[in-house]
Amino acid sequence: MRSVVDALRRMPFTAAVVAVMLVVGVATGALWTEASAQPWYGQVAFGVPALEAGRWWTPVTGAFLAFVPLAYLPMAGSFALFVGAAEWLRGTKFAVVAAVVSHLGAVLLSVLLLVVLRATGWEWAVRVAGTVDVGFSAGALAVGAVVSATLAQPWRSRIRLGLGLYVVASFVFLGSLADVEHLVAGVAGLAVGARADRVPRVEAVRLAVVSVVVVTAAGFGLGAFLPTQSPLGDNTQASTVLAGIAVSLVVGPLLAFGVPRKVLR
Repeated sequence: MRSVVDALRRMPFTAAVVAVMLVVGVATGALWTEASAQPWYGQVAFGVPALEAGRWWTPVTGAFLAFVPLAYLPMAGSFALFVGAAEWLRGTKFAVVAAVVSHLGAVLLSVLLLVVLRATGWEWAVRVAGTVDVGFSAGALAVGAVVSATLAQPWRSRIRLGLGLYVVASFVFLGSLADVEHLVAGVAGLAVGARADRVPRVEAVRLAVVSVVVVTAAGFGLGAFLPTQSPLGDNTQASTVLAGIAVSLVVGPLLAFGVPRKVLR
């Protein structure tokens, strides 16, 4: 019990935000009903439609909600993990600034990106630009990407590669508004936390094999269970999945390690 109290004292911001998420979930009923199906959802969710309609407050109000009850687990969990780690390692002030700036930056830059892409007539961009989202996951992910650079090897390389692959793969295989926000957050966070790194050859081979297996399984699995029109096309088609696998396996490691990637003999 004492260790829990000590942890809360060391991570007050993380604990407070997670508590607010749960309180808001109870107060609105979003913990047991779909928030996205409620009449008030459009007034609190953020995205291109919300900001074009002048609902400037939505990046704040939407941060503490999940669109379906099951989404509370990854949203609150990722915040507790990534922002909690930042607060534990770098202090409360750093965690507050990093989380707030990352969340607002990811939301606003995603809106700007979609507005620009929508103007091209790209069918995927037009569709996604018409949707809204809620949650703090993009901000938490960016904080985690920044903090990952401070970890010791081999976990630094593993976590950074995992984050890089996740944001790219989720974007190319699904491409929802949340995936756009995660991609923007991941790119920014990994860039801010970038550092010259050297990965031992054995570890590099291990990471490469795991990456191929995981991304391949994710690509075909998402196409089977979550069919949609991704940025690359119909994700149920083998050609689309294979293209997504190739993009993920090239861009993900580049985000994590940069160019060129140094490998020890």
